[in-house]
Amino acid sequence: MRTDRILVAGETLVDLFPSGPGDLATVDGFVHRAGGAPANVAAGLARLDSPPAFWTRLGADAFGAYLRDALADRGLDGEFVVEGDAATALAVVSPTPGGDRSFTFYESDTATLDFDAGTVPDDALAGYDCVHVGGVALANDAGRTATLDLAERARDAGCLVSFDPNARPDLWAAPEAAGNVLRDALALADVLFCSPDDLQPLGLAERARSDPESAAELLDLGPETVFLTQGGDGTTVVAGRSSRERVTCSEPAFDVDVVDTTGAGDAFTAGALAAYEPGMGASRLADVLQYANATAALTTTETGGMAALPDDEAVRALLASERSQST
Repeated sequence: MRTDRILVAGETLVDLFPSGPGDLATVDGFVHRAGGAPANVAAGLARLDSPPAFWTRLGADAFGAYLRDALADRGLDGEFVVEGDAATALAVVSPTPGGDRSFTFYESDTATLDFDAGTVPDDALAGYDCVHVGGVALANDAGRTATLDLAERARDAGCLVSFDPNARPDLWAAPEAAGNVLRDALALADVLFCSPDDLQPLGLAERARSDPESAAELLDLGPETVFLTQGGDGTTVVAGRSSRERVTCSEPAFDVDVVDTTGAGDAFTAGALAAYEPGMGASRLADVLQYANATAALTTTETGGMAALPDDEAVRALLASERSQST
């Protein structure tokens, strides 16, 4: 898919990484990096092909200025990069020895998720083939309204609507409402990117974890294609709303030396969106999975989500290396 005809919408924030090993309470300091799942996806698309359009909100502080520069460096400095009148949200990253991580968000009363519905007008939407939205903003009242409004208008404009729930229960004032909101978003989506954890609000996390092909159940909620990522266990894609048209394929993860998994799922999404076209058959969907898996794998070999994103040449080199080793 041409990435310059994709609009990505969602948060840009600052990830704070411990500057050394040890418990967060005892580390000497933190290193800041640009982050936020939709920002990582937009930056990933820019690295793989050309910059997409990006609708996001930045804080009116030094961190907001830092993020503006980071986005501009990647060609993401268009008319929909909006500055709010509050501070920038922060996410403290807690790494584990295996390269995995958890996040603690500091989002309350910031500008980051306080989106204004209608910022992207209808005439602009007519110029895009695909609109990708992130789910973190759904936890915020204004962000929820703006995100669902954008997805609905994008669908009406004939855009492919792509959605990543990126479920973060700790951001919700009423976590029990997340399931219904997620269903509203899925009803507007054509393509879904998710991990088993993202399906927790729907009560499907454990089933998806043990049986990746159960992702087909999500097709009944709206999407025509579902990408299910499982980290080191690989990925599965299920496509086709009717059982007669159903296509299912899975691909293993690449074996790389993992340093930090921050942003790996976002890199996968960028890789898949760059390679995906509606109506693909099984062999082409397998190619999409391999390309997206390679994009994600390379991201894990360095620290920081956005800073570690690979370009198309690096992704294709990894693919070629893997194919030569398997023959």
